[in-house]
Amino acid sequence: MSVDRNKLEALLKWYRQEVGANLIAAIIVNREGLVMAAVKGESETEVEEDVIAGVSALVEPVLTRITEEFSSGAFGTGTFDTEEQRIIFCEAGPEAIFVTVLDSIAMVDPIFPYAYLAAEKIARIFDGRTVSPVIPKLISDHDTQKIERKVDKLQKIKVKSGEYAYKLILGGEGGVGKTSMVHRFVENAFQTDYKSTIGTSIMKKECDFEGLDSKVRFVLWDLAGQAQFKRVRQSYLSNAEAGILVYDVTRKDTLDKVENWFSEIKDVSPNISLILVGNKIDLTEDRVISTEMGEAFAKKLNLSYIETSAKTGENINDAFKMLALQRIREYVFTEEV
Repeated sequence: MSVDRNKLEALLKWYRQEVGANLIAAIIVNREGLVMAAVKGESETEVEEDVIAGVSALVEPVLTRITEEFSSGAFGTGTFDTEEQRIIFCEAGPEAIFVTVLDSIAMVDPIFPYAYLAAEKIARIFDGRTVSPVIPKLISDHDTQKIERKVDKLQKIKVKSGEYAYKLILGGEGGVGKTSMVHRFVENAFQTDYKSTIGTSIMKKECDFEGLDSKVRFVLWDLAGQAQFKRVRQSYLSNAEAGILVYDVTRKDTLDKVENWFSEIKDVSPNISLILVGNKIDLTEDRVISTEMGEAFAKKLNLSYIETSAKTGENINDAFKMLALQRIREYVFTEEV
């Protein structure tokens, strides 16, 4: 398999920058234990070759045990402590494992959001999918509270005349089609080989409006729906200005869980603009949630509602443009007040 090692190395450099002084090393290994890319931390701590070799030998059996004994599916993740290091390891898709070696006194919880984000990007690089190596800075809950008032003002500032930029998150249970919606919107393509998102995936897209001198730039954060990622989602939700709640019209349980997602998102970003989307309407024979049920649920949460098919592309652009127009209207209203 041909892998873009330059992109892997660039990703690790961004990761080192965001993790900071506690990082001893970040290592990407394939399933055969071969080191595909590695970077040392910026501290003066030396990383011996036997440490990297030992990590390579350690991770696979531990991840396999976690996956088998705790039913964590394709997301084997865990930590391992030695006298001198703390090690975080994440499965990065079916081909790779991402290892973070930290100082023994480092706190691991603030690192997990970055580790999951990097693992998702690594999986995409191995698959040959479109991905940027950039690791953005994630703002902690404490930092968010400190700058909350500033953020409320910044959300309503235009980049320049007629242009707006927003962080947009997609929330909903695993398998409802969030990633497929993003790819249809950004690349106008549908991927038949489903791959679950690890932590979050980030892409960018602009919306143009005919007849309006306005352009909206979205930074799209596709959030993993699996329960094991709930611990890191608050970091990804911070400062989100717009969001799409997605459910699968063929699975009633995904609609039942929407209210939990709504509360979780609103707790972190109370001023976010949200819409509700019922996806997979192309599966007409399997459908169990009617349009009327979806509309009633959206009314209950005071949200706009639209139905889509990521497979055919039906209403995908309309869903994102609906949200963009909602944000523009809120900006204009605020300006007038």
